Amino acid sequence: MKIINEALDLELKEAFSIVRIRLNANDQPSHEDLNDSVITEHHLSCYINEQLAFKLVCTPEKLDALILGYLFSEGYIDHLDDIDFIYICKSGERVKVQLNKIISLNSLDHDTTSASISCGNNKKIRQAAQISTLKSLPAHPCSEETIFKLANSCNRNAALFNETGGTHCAALSVDDNEILVCEDIGRHNAVDKTVGMALTDNQDFSHAVLFTTGRIPSDMVIKAIRCGIPVIASHSAPTNAAIELARQFNLTLIGFVRGKRLNIYAGALGKPI
Repeated sequence: MKIINEALDLELKEAFSIVRIRLNANDQPSHEDLNDSVITEHHLSCYINEQLAFKLVCTPEKLDALILGYLFSEGYIDHLDDIDFIYICKSGERVKVQLNKIISLNSLDHDTTSASISCGNNKKIRQAAQISTLKSLPAHPCSEETIFKLANSCNRNAALFNETGGTHCAALSVDDNEILVCEDIGRHNAVDKTVGMALTDNQDFSHAVLFTTGRIPSDMVIKAIRCGIPVIASHSAPTNAAIELARQFNLTLIGFVRGKRLNIYAGALGKPI
């Protein structure tokens, strides 16, 4: 696999002049003119084997990791050997992926633009097709300390969030070793970036624990199961469908990691062996 990433040093934030209003003790407003850092919204289109496969709205850093993680977590590839090369143009707006296998892009149906948002039976049919390819996860012991450590890593290393308030953060560790932390305006993108970084490090996902600052819906759970990640936690809430899927496929699902407390919605925690 070869990665050619020409999209280096893209602007991650932009300064805007704004007016901030505060109410004093008597509920009287005061006005302040200042400059505010705002997160950059970046749009990219990815072509697989010369066909438009998907579009992403993201933060323009670690784009190679984002593409790798997305390809893996969405089922385009099973391992890195499936990829011949990835090319990211200088503007970061166009990505070319050449796979060493033939895939049917229509059957995957992963367009993530707003035009693809739908309701009713079509969405249910697509998700049912995704679920049919999933396999139950083997149990992996994980301690409360590991979950809190990942949450703290997100809090300490979310530099873009601290400057702009406009990103989600994801953290991933394997066997309590090095923690990979990524930020993005999209919570799914932040997860995919950590997955992509772990892929390039040849990490064993069956021993991984994933933390995200965003809520956990069913499609996030599907990503984790497809990657073989046995534990996913969030500082936010899961959905009902996410809990049902987690229980069906033996995924440990944790929500509301706040301070020194957490909620276990599926699976169990225990000391690593």
